[in-house]
Amino acid sequence: MIVYGDQKRRQSAERLREAASEIAQSLDRMARGLRRHAALVGLFISVSELVRALADVDFETSGIDIFSPRQQQGARLLVGLAAEVAKSWRSGFAVGGGIDPGLLQLLDGLDCEAEVLTGSAEGYAHYALYPESYLGAAQESGLDANTCVIGIRSIGLGLAAIVAAAIGAPAPFSVRPVGHPFRRHINADPRSIASWKNNPSACFAVVDEGPGLSGSSMHAVVAWLRELGIGMDRIHLFPSHPGDPGIEASREARETWSRCPKHVATALECTFPESSNIPTLRDWVAEAVGSPELRLTELSGGEWRSVHYVDEKHWPPSPRGIERRKFLASAGCGRWLVKFAGLGETGRRKRRAAEMLGKAGLGSQVVGLCHGFLVERWIDGTTMDQAPLPRGRLVAELTRYLTWRALNLRTCEPGASLLALAEMAASNTSEALGENRAATLRGWLSKKTPAYVLQRVEIDGKLHAWEFLVCADGTVLKTDAVDHCRAHDLIGCQPIEWDIAGARVEYGLSDSDVTTLVEGMGLDIDNGHIDFFEPCYLAFQIGLWSTAAQSENGQEKARLAATADRYRAGLIRFLDESQV
Repeated sequence: MIVYGDQKRRQSAERLREAASEIAQSLDRMARGLRRHAALVGLFISVSELVRALADVDFETSGIDIFSPRQQQGARLLVGLAAEVAKSWRSGFAVGGGIDPGLLQLLDGLDCEAEVLTGSAEGYAHYALYPESYLGAAQESGLDANTCVIGIRSIGLGLAAIVAAAIGAPAPFSVRPVGHPFRRHINADPRSIASWKNNPSACFAVVDEGPGLSGSSMHAVVAWLRELGIGMDRIHLFPSHPGDPGIEASREARETWSRCPKHVATALECTFPESSNIPTLRDWVAEAVGSPELRLTELSGGEWRSVHYVDEKHWPPSPRGIERRKFLASAGCGRWLVKFAGLGETGRRKRRAAEMLGKAGLGSQVVGLCHGFLVERWIDGTTMDQAPLPRGRLVAELTRYLTWRALNLRTCEPGASLLALAEMAASNTSEALGENRAATLRGWLSKKTPAYVLQRVEIDGKLHAWEFLVCADGTVLKTDAVDHCRAHDLIGCQPIEWDIAGARVEYGLSDSDVTTLVEGMGLDIDNGHIDFFEPCYLAFQIGLWSTAAQSENGQEKARLAATADRYRAGLIRFLDESQV
């Protein structure tokens, strides 16, 4: 099933450097504390993305990874910034003011005459992966300066700089695995690591997030090193979690995983531990809300349902593997939702959108952004699946909400093209309903594909009834309203018609209901886009929930499978009623 995707956009490398320089200069005016540390990490992530993108330009030009002078300078810059992050982290955020002026000179001298393809690193944006977590792993690895550090692009380049800074190693070399996602390989010039290869006492550190479904990226680097005559006992892996590669891993990848020494990035709670001078997440939130006696209750992995539902048999499904870390913060009578929104600019963008939603009376009040975690006032209410609205009121609330998004959250951010959506829909339909149905849908989509894409907005993307809360006074508020247009999936930002199609599916809106909604919005809404998006939405939901079900068991698996079946039935009904 096609579910996941990365949203990329072309930008000027020079503009990215200018933006990074502005962040660096702003540190001069910041006192010590979490705010400065978060800004410093944001700078590190921004420069990591710039250096990574420039390395990819070199790779596209030559077809092979070479440790070019530009890449060497970028890697040295990253190691220097990583050292600044490490200094701030080890001090408990007690360092204030600007960074080493020499790093600003390296940044200013970086060759940025290129258009580059950029996108948010998954771990930083979605999975609460902190670069600081690799400092702990590196410190405990036993490795030293006699180590060749290799980062796997994209996110692995910056993480490799963190490892190099922690063990005092030289600037890292980076590679971009290519080929089928489950069978990656490396095209790299062996001369880039020749001095290390000829040093029999040297070790090699391979750094990335993951492993994912196949573990093929790390395995590809290990296989490349072994082809150069380097033994497995000298190759150390730095993954982001302790689990094995997933169901698509080859026998060779599993062997790599079992034989190479591994140094796992520390979890959030160990990266910012209670037993050290480093402020913890609880400390961050306590400062933001002004309540030192604060308790945090984990709501991740679907546990939020225990707060909103009395009976577990009424729980909605939860794709727990991709849910963001979230907590309920409590102090006296005060309660707040603490949810990971993303590090750096990703988190800042979501904070701005959440603040706008709150001021419009459509969401919760934002208290602050604490190094990637968005803190909002807790909403006391009943989920709308437990307190359904009369049809007229429901359509009115959807109209109000979607109109506001269409007017206020317009964006130039990318999303899946119409062609990519059609290909996803046909592929998922083939897996779910068979090739005959898929062929029929392909024919329908080819006739119904709009001639152009309308204005994109930051869509909600998740209009399920359990995502709305009905308060005691009857007010309807939307939860989880800023993540899904930037999730780790294919869809991305789309015209508001995507959400209208989603609303039609989720609430079984009739043609008359949709007409009322569209007319009530008072905007130039294209019915052709709504029609085109509906089977795409259904097919995407089939993929999302059925994929999540594969990694679950028991009641959760049953919930997820039943949800996927509901969308299968909806797609069959759509195809039949449309006389496709």
